[in-house]
Amino acid sequence: MNEANDPLRALLAHLDGGRGAAAAYEALRRRLIAFFRLHLPAQADDLADVALDRLGRRLAEGVAVEDTGGYALGIARFLVREAHGQAARAARAQDDPSLQPPDPDADAAADALQFEAVLAALDTCLDAAGPAQGRLILDYYGADGGERIALRQRLAAALGISLNALRNRALRLREALEACVRGRLLPG
Repeated sequence: MNEANDPLRALLAHLDGGRGAAAAYEALRRRLIAFFRLHLPAQADDLADVALDRLGRRLAEGVAVEDTGGYALGIARFLVREAHGQAARAARAQDDPSLQPPDPDADAAADALQFEAVLAALDTCLDAAGPAQGRLILDYYGADGGERIALRQRLAAALGISLNALRNRALRLREALEACVRGRLLPG
């Protein structure tokens, strides 16, 4: 994995970067576990790991974090809210059978066929758009996180246009592709 995109490495580098990083990591983890034991004791260890992973991903994306402990506790608060929301939804679903999730195997074959049809239509529409337009849209939407911005800046520079002009071009192309795919899937 690319070191710049590895959440754990990004977190350790942010904490200290040297030998003290492991100690700082463990201290932050203990602080998060103590927080979660107050709110969700049964899940404290797991949620602390999730919070550290999310913090590491944000740092790997290039987010500037000055107060690491405060930022981690903010993530922890969101995790507590998520867990309480999931518990509330589960309780409502238990009381109301119409809120029960559907059987995942029941529609799996139909979903797979529909997905294949969408991919086939997209391939046809990309071919119809031409190689340059197809490459542009694939490159434009081809990266995640901080790499997305850098990729789009390089793409705009290679085309000799501004980033805003690139966004507009990609938007028009995406709208045309969506219309083409819809037209192939829903003729008439």
